Amino acid sequence: MPAVGSVARYAAVDVATSGDTTLVAAVAGKCLRVLAFLLVGAGAVVATFKSGAATALTGGLTLAASTVVAAPFSPEGWFETAAGEALVLNLSAAVSVDGAVVYQEVA
Repeated sequence: MPAVGSVARYAAVDVATSGDTTLVAAVAGKCLRVLAFLLVGAGAVVATFKSGAATALTGGLTLAASTVVAAPFSPEGWFETAAGEALVLNLSAAVSVDGAVVYQEVA
C-alpha cells in the first residue's frame, strides 16, 4: 500500500543517450515507487528501469520506432528503488525515448 500521506509525483522522460540517465534524483531515506509509466521510442532500443547504477528493476523493455510501452496506474506500484537510490533509465543505444513516470516517495 502507498504510504499514508504520500502524494503522486510526476517526471518527464526525455532521454537520447545510451547508458544510464537519472529520471528522478535519490531522496535520502526514501524509496521511489513507480505507479505508472509510458515510454515511446523513436527507433529500436531496449530500455531498463534501474535502482541507482546497479540494480535492474525491470527486464529489458524492447521499443521499436513509434512503439509505446505503458504500465497503467497501479496503487500498489509496479516497482520501487532501494531507499536513497535514484530512479534510472538505461538505454541500449542512443535513441530518443520520451514519456512520463508517475511515482511516490515512500519510507
